[in-house]
Amino acid sequence: MKTKITLVRRITQVAAFLIIIYGVFLWSHPIETPFPRIKPSPDKPRTTKYSKGQILWVSGKESVFDIYLPTLACRFVARGGIFKSCDLHCFSENITWLTSIKIMLPHIALFVLLSFLLARFWCGWICPLGGITDLLNWIRKTTGLSAWSVSPAWILFFNRTRHFLLFLTLIVSVLITLPALGFGGVNDALFLIYCQICPARILYPPLGGVSPCWYDNSSNLTMFMSVIGWLFLVFFFVGLFIPRLWCRICAVGALVSYFNRGSLLSLRKHARKCTYCGTCQRCCPVDIESVYKERNKLTVTDPKCLLCLRCVQECPEEGCLEANFGGKTIVRS
Repeated sequence: MKTKITLVRRITQVAAFLIIIYGVFLWSHPIETPFPRIKPSPDKPRTTKYSKGQILWVSGKESVFDIYLPTLACRFVARGGIFKSCDLHCFSENITWLTSIKIMLPHIALFVLLSFLLARFWCGWICPLGGITDLLNWIRKTTGLSAWSVSPAWILFFNRTRHFLLFLTLIVSVLITLPALGFGGVNDALFLIYCQICPARILYPPLGGVSPCWYDNSSNLTMFMSVIGWLFLVFFFVGLFIPRLWCRICAVGALVSYFNRGSLLSLRKHARKCTYCGTCQRCCPVDIESVYKERNKLTVTDPKCLLCLRCVQECPEEGCLEANFGGKTIVRS
């Protein structure tokens, strides 16, 4: 089974990609769920009010299911998504809207449940943007291009950047609720700030045959955000040379990473069987060292780990590494 982990992951990624990006074509109308649909009051900025020339213009209809996922399902999917968006979009938007905790509680509970069950498995197996980065990696290998090594200093910088982007998003979402910023000025231009710079906003619409808002020249601030968005898009495509480059700074991944230690799905290492050959470190797409270095702990799930389980597949020592769910071994080396 272990030799088929990557094959199973690829099949899962393709299926998730098709459902998240194109699943809306299976249903023509929204389907009611137990989760309340969240709507802003008239004086709050809203994603759906922006015109085509503005950065937060949304090309699609309402989602089929009003459910947020701990992965890059996206409000900007062309023609509307089967799911509403990622959870960071949900939290950022509703902080600004000052949505009541009573309405938000079911959505928060679902986020906690899904994250507790699978942690960053959502990043390694489900995320469409993660799937595209793996495609870039496959193109590099197929064309014979050399991968770029990432120094420990850069690894640390990327790790800090993803947390910086996460907290910046949440802090800005709070600050723009202040009347001093004005509902039609800075407030409006910085609404959903992470969505504005996330590559998914630009990449997902063309996958459905729709042109996104390439740039917004409504004001100096919106033009600045457009430029930042393009710089992050360029950074995303540098992932042709560095595996899972975007995942290293993704704020959605940072949000879910807090569940990596303690979730039902975990990576375990039986150190007595380890010969410290370094295979797990060399094959890791995000250059995690802790699995290789750990000598005592059984659970070795690192917050940066995408739970792709490639290390389990490649480990040459029988029974040394394993993926465990709720106390049961799913697959082992």
